[in-house]
Amino acid sequence: MFKKQTTTQRWTLFQIALVYHTLAFLLLLIDSIVLHRVVFLQNIKHVGIAADILVICFIVGLAFYFFKQIKEREVKLKESVERYKSLYDNHPDSIISFSLDGEVLTSNHGLEHLLGLSREASLLTSFIPMINPPDLLKALHHFQVASAGMPQHFEAAFVHQKGFPVQSNVTFVPTMVDGHIVGVYAILKDLTEVKEQKKEIDKLHKQNQLILNSVSEGIYGIDMSGRTIFWNKAAEAITGWKVDEMLGRQIHNLVRPEKSDGSLYSKEESPILSTILNREVTVVKEDLFWKKDGTSFPVEYMCSPMLEGKAHLLGTVITFQDITEQKKTQELLIKSDKLSAVGQLAAGVAHEIRNPLTALKGFLQLLKTNSPKEQYYIEIMQKELQRIEFIVNEFLFVSKPQAILFEARRLDSIVMSTIELLQPQALLGNIEIEDEIAYSLPLVSCDEHQLKQVFINILKNALESMTLGGIMLIQALPAEDGQNLIIRFIDQGCGIAPERLPKLGEPFYSTKEKGTGLGLMVCYRIIEGHGGTMKIRSKLGEGTTVEITLPSM
Repeated sequence: MFKKQTTTQRWTLFQIALVYHTLAFLLLLIDSIVLHRVVFLQNIKHVGIAADILVICFIVGLAFYFFKQIKEREVKLKESVERYKSLYDNHPDSIISFSLDGEVLTSNHGLEHLLGLSREASLLTSFIPMINPPDLLKALHHFQVASAGMPQHFEAAFVHQKGFPVQSNVTFVPTMVDGHIVGVYAILKDLTEVKEQKKEIDKLHKQNQLILNSVSEGIYGIDMSGRTIFWNKAAEAITGWKVDEMLGRQIHNLVRPEKSDGSLYSKEESPILSTILNREVTVVKEDLFWKKDGTSFPVEYMCSPMLEGKAHLLGTVITFQDITEQKKTQELLIKSDKLSAVGQLAAGVAHEIRNPLTALKGFLQLLKTNSPKEQYYIEIMQKELQRIEFIVNEFLFVSKPQAILFEARRLDSIVMSTIELLQPQALLGNIEIEDEIAYSLPLVSCDEHQLKQVFINILKNALESMTLGGIMLIQALPAEDGQNLIIRFIDQGCGIAPERLPKLGEPFYSTKEKGTGLGLMVCYRIIEGHGGTMKIRSKLGEGTTVEITLPSM
């Protein structure tokens, strides 16, 4: 149990002396007036003398008691003074006692360390010469406010004895004596080392920020609660999210990585947040992140735990890279390898097939029969041989690109001749071909035969997809940039599944039952050879749009 502390009123020396003399006077007065007039004491002198001695002894004892109290008070007062003096002299900060006029009354040893002024030298100066001129008005204002009884805290520079300014943290405290303000204490704390440390910290922060911002990969950090604590420039550029928008936000709501089946990870299942729990480096080769505009992009990222020491986990650092171009490059390399393999195969197969094919066609024409049934079979064989010859020709085109003879041609005439050529097939399929060709289209530099081959291939595919008939629309118009022409083939056919669209144009990949996939590949190569592009958009049950862009003259 704690002892109950009681507070007693400390008497001053004057009060103690006054009480003592008052009591002594009262005792002597009682002895002389009251006791000496008692008849019993007057008759027996020894008893009267004893009473006088008793009063004198009491007065002397009282004197000793009060003297002891005074000595104890002096000892405590001396001890208190020494304690405060020790605190004042040995305090690591500089302490100066100013009068209300700004004169230095006392100072501690810290002032010599801070400003190079000894205690004796400081007494010869005043408040104003000690302040660095740029901070003088500010310091005078705070001094006046502190003189009015309100403590002040601010930063200012004091002048060292050698003339250079010393940046200090200043506290002004009013000096109170008997309830009156008689001066101001100034407590100065040297900020030189703090400022240097802050500069070093700022320098390191800037260096780290420069390093983060110079890296091409996106880098961000999250704390233990999954909130973003830093976000570099590359992350801004890749995702569209600014650093001010990201700091403090839950990263799981913004990145939202997907599972292999396309569903989103829950917060608990997120591989990024699991790094915090497992304290292990996690590398994900391919995933999807989301941009600010809601579009997704493929990424490769690595999660590394931020550890302070060996045990304390602060969060996770995620380094990610947009691999869109990398994937395109890989697809192009794969496609290039396929085309190279197809070219080599096509050259060999075409030459090996062409010779026996010529012999078969020749001998088939020599066969003559009067039987209608046998003649029917011969015609079927001739048609199939023609189909084989068509495929062989496509093989030859793939294996050995044809020389392009560029000439200035009118695109509308090429489109119209293509429509006239396939108009009978359209009529048989109950399909109406409509054209929307802009007036006075610019000329294009092209190989007319190759472009016509592309248009025939696309239009033929479109007509074959429209098994229920409908309207086939062909558009030809200038592009918005004024430097290109756009040709669109818009059908109302069965459409193409989204997962099959990226594979169109690959060798031996076809949406048709008897297709080889070489026709569309040849179309892509011809358009690329003309410096243009070909894009295919489609929806199942609605139809397909093939858009070709060619540079105009």
